[in-house]
Amino acid sequence: MHLRTLPLIAAVAAFGASALSGQAAPRRRVFPVPILGYAPETSLLFGVGLVGVVSADTSGPATRPSTALLTAIYTLKRQYQVELTLDRWTAGDSWHAAADVVVERYPSLFHGIGVGATDTSEVYTPRRYSLTASAQRRVSGRVFAGAGYSIQHSRMAGIEPGGRLSAGSVPGSRGGTEAMLTVDGVWDTRDVLYRTQRGGYLRVGYGVAGHALGGDHTYRRYTADARAYRNVGGAVVIAGQAILDATDGTVPFYLLPHLGGSGILRGFTQPRFIDGAMSAAQLEARAPLKGVVSWVVFVGAGAVAPSVRGLADAQLRAAGGGGIRLLLDKKEGLQLRLDYAVAKGGGGFYVAAGDAF
Repeated sequence: MHLRTLPLIAAVAAFGASALSGQAAPRRRVFPVPILGYAPETSLLFGVGLVGVVSADTSGPATRPSTALLTAIYTLKRQYQVELTLDRWTAGDSWHAAADVVVERYPSLFHGIGVGATDTSEVYTPRRYSLTASAQRRVSGRVFAGAGYSIQHSRMAGIEPGGRLSAGSVPGSRGGTEAMLTVDGVWDTRDVLYRTQRGGYLRVGYGVAGHALGGDHTYRRYTADARAYRNVGGAVVIAGQAILDATDGTVPFYLLPHLGGSGILRGFTQPRFIDGAMSAAQLEARAPLKGVVSWVVFVGAGAVAPSVRGLADAQLRAAGGGGIRLLLDKKEGLQLRLDYAVAKGGGGFYVAAGDAF
């Protein structure tokens, strides 16, 4: 979640400190997260997030925690956003299942696609319903293989008259239904799922969208996400990430690979730069500060282009910043993330559960 102007969440700090004052985490815990912010396209927004954690039974084989995140936001312009994210691990990490459900009528910004993007933007407001579900099976050691399916229906509830989307020539500018089937492989040696100290992660995926799956457009998607973590000096963790996201075919503009947002190149609004392909790299330094509070500094760079071949010559965008982490669950390491990032022509606050990567 990106609150570009005024996030007020001091209550969370008080909650986290009182909840973790020397008490052992129970097997199931739920954390409320108040949300308050402002943006020109939304006016005042407010809501609540609920983070739930289910710890593994320590008498059995090592198992990662299962989590649930529910957020509900409403704005003074009668816009809303409700999202439920579930992440489930079975005993011994033999299976991993995830699901995400979103219902929203929420504004976003369109700057244009690729070299046609400009610093000026237009606001569009989709009414959107989406469902994503996936499952992965551990096949050997820390190697997983799986598949997933996603479907999303959008209807444009608001478009600026005379804007680039109003003509209807941009794929997706009239809304529609998109569906995709994905397969992926994952290699994961991270020591823990949250507050990772050491290890590596690699996910390679392939997706196909088309009429046979229930969608309006036909295209393919190729993704690769590599991460590495190293503990230096006993307290500081250096984390790095490299991402490639590429498509071919007719892709709705709101599903194109992008730079910007709370996960990739914080400092630019989401999605600030979009095109047929995207590559990016990020680096973070993380260290404890005092009690349940930790500090983070980060920097990142990335580019978009019509295809993977064009990325080498594309303009490189950079952003960076810092933030703090509030430890919500001492046993599992689940944190609340508060970041401020700056970039050329951008900048803003970000509030989310867990690290960016």
